[in-house]
Amino acid sequence: MNKRIIIVIILLLGSSTSLWAQTSCERSLDEAKADYANGNLYAVPGKLTDCLEDGYTKTEKVEALRLLTLTYININQQEKAKETLIRLLKLKTDYQAVRNVDPSELYSLYKKIDTDIKYFIGITLGTNLNSVRPVLYRSAFPIETTHPQYSARIATPQVGFQYLYPLNKSFIVGAEIQFQNQRYSYSESFDYEDRNSNFVTYDSNNNGINLNLIFRYMKDFYTCKPFVELGSTARTNLTYDIINYTNNFERVVDEENIIESEENINERVSVYTRRSTFNFALNANLGSMIKVRENYVEIKFGVSNYFRNHLNSKGREEAYTTTLLDGGFIKEDDRLNLLYQINFTFNIPFFNFQ
Repeated sequence: MNKRIIIVIILLLGSSTSLWAQTSCERSLDEAKADYANGNLYAVPGKLTDCLEDGYTKTEKVEALRLLTLTYININQQEKAKETLIRLLKLKTDYQAVRNVDPSELYSLYKKIDTDIKYFIGITLGTNLNSVRPVLYRSAFPIETTHPQYSARIATPQVGFQYLYPLNKSFIVGAEIQFQNQRYSYSESFDYEDRNSNFVTYDSNNNGINLNLIFRYMKDFYTCKPFVELGSTARTNLTYDIINYTNNFERVVDEENIIESEENINERVSVYTRRSTFNFALNANLGSMIKVRENYVEIKFGVSNYFRNHLNSKGREEAYTTTLLDGGFIKEDDRLNLLYQINFTFNIPFFNFQ
């Protein structure tokens, strides 16, 4: 026989077997419903057991487990009823028995089971806007002759993992580990002697790891959980980079010497070594968790205030900081960061039904 014909026959037999099994299980569920309605309760479990293992769709399985739970309740097998209802909850974690809608005996059993969320695990994604506030401004030129300006920049990525532990219905504690990029832009023009047409601009690019500790007050409306959140951040700065550097200052070296000059490379490195490795902040956020099927999508907006000055002790000891490439003056000012953030989190709830 032709191999293609054999393959077609096998596929047809497989699909017909699957169709037969599906039809058989649908029929068994209908028959079990009829037996339950007619009071033939002891026949119900036998009609459902085989297909509960591998035959029903998820929707049919939920319906069958609910029917089986009601059956066990009415034949006074309470332990089996509880086990079956827990099995249903594990299959569909957001299942609820509703008072005055479901049979009272089912609702009563449901209320005896611990259906509280034990913890959430989530993946976060967000962005931030970094607002720099100088505390002590440094310049090699008299301050009245320079025009410095720090500009906020939107920065991505901001990604990490979140763990939330509900203390009760209203209060949650948690922690986040997060990789975060922070940026700002700097520009400065000069009106010192004949330098009124000179300027310096650059972007500061800072990557770091944040450990965020969270304390949250939440109103639980089941499908929507609005909250206000306070917390703290411990940050380890991984890298500092000055990018998009432009300078038309007369004393600046040729652009190619940025790479070729060992002296300039060393000078650039020394700029970075004056910056702090560790920092900390206090945070305040508003947001809400929104139920999407059996999980929760979270959106929150807030602000972090970094209290530690940007320079380390070595940087603060120096009266002035010379320029990158000895052109205009890149300020290593003592500064604080006010960081506005928006985060989206996909949270998976975990339960311990018992």
